[in-house]
Amino acid sequence: MGFRGSHDAYISDMGAGERKIVCAQAQKSLLHEPYDFCGRASMRLMDNLLTDGFAAQILRCNGLKTEALDADARWLKLSHQSNWVHYVVKVGEDVVDLTRRQFFPASGYPFVQSYAACKAEWDNLAFVQ
Repeated sequence: MGFRGSHDAYISDMGAGERKIVCAQAQKSLLHEPYDFCGRASMRLMDNLLTDGFAAQILRCNGLKTEALDADARWLKLSHQSNWVHYVVKVGEDVVDLTRRQFFPASGYPFVQSYAACKAEWDNLAFVQ
């Protein structure tokens, strides 16, 4: 398990210590289905990073702009994706999403993108206090 790679892969500048924690938490998160697990997974990841002395913040995202035709059927039934709420962890200029597969089943895992890319993908981002 490692950071995603594809033809348009984002190259993270996250340090080795943070990567180790992200990958370890990602492995643990595989024990849960991704649907509606984002808040708990993000809180655990942030807590592990902070405990080891790394800066991390939870972001509340809502209003997914990227078309998610393959999203979990429960999301599709619940409401239009412009109403969806999701939680991720910001580490430096990187955003780590341990449950992106609930919206995009074929996405890399753990999914890491730039903060700017995350901001462009959602209508609203807010740091959770």
